[in-house]
Amino acid sequence: MNKVKKYMPFFRASMMNMFIYRGTIWLWMLVDVFQFVMMIFLWKSVYQFNDVISGFTFNEMLIYFLLTNLFYVFTEVDAVFAMSEEIKEGRISLYLVKPISYKARLFTEILGRAMGVLLLLTPIVIITGIVLTFIFNIAWTVTIIEVLVAILYIPLILLMMFEFSFFFGTLVIHTSNEFGLVIFMSVFTRVMSGQLIPLSFYPQYLLNIVLYMPFRFISYPPLILLDKVSMSDALTGLAVLACWVIGFKIINHFVYKSSIKKMVVFGG
Repeated sequence: MNKVKKYMPFFRASMMNMFIYRGTIWLWMLVDVFQFVMMIFLWKSVYQFNDVISGFTFNEMLIYFLLTNLFYVFTEVDAVFAMSEEIKEGRISLYLVKPISYKARLFTEILGRAMGVLLLLTPIVIITGIVLTFIFNIAWTVTIIEVLVAILYIPLILLMMFEFSFFFGTLVIHTSNEFGLVIFMSVFTRVMSGQLIPLSFYPQYLLNIVLYMPFRFISYPPLILLDKVSMSDALTGLAVLACWVIGFKIINHFVYKSSIKKMVVFGG
């Protein structure tokens, strides 16, 4: 318990930072709402002559993207930028000499930021869902079990994305530049997870590649709530995702331990 208390100030500070610049936050949310509205018109035209495409009805597609925007909060992990700035400014040396884990402190801050965004985004998603329900006559048929299993995916997805991002952040020690790494990581994750379009729309050769990667599990929570994934596959996915998290943690342990010895601090 004492170990957890050491990191609570970082959690609270990171969470409160999300509420400081309210104008920026509201602008960011308005942009997201505008993009979602444009997406509705796009898919409306796509479904003009089809009731079902790749196993999705129009209403299911709306729910999928609505829930994807909510769960995307837990995939937007900016550990690469945070580590890069701390390395360039020399602040990383201040954390390394303190009696705390640098990695745990970074994860705590990212968790606080995610919870802050979630608090702001959840009411908008709920209101949007209510509006869509009345406009398009959407029927929500979800069970408690499906909700619970979908929620179980959230911490594992956050941990996986943090470990993935932390790996690229560690590479900044060698490259001293994070821009290309961040672009690659963002595009790669969006494509391989089905955040741009559902994975069922992908050609078979690309699906064969996606199936061997952990990022497909990012889209599992909305798919579970839409009853597009069987409960046995969902539970199996939890176990597989947990194994991926453990694998990433082991890799990061050795990569970070080796890289930190070669770190050169600029400033401080």
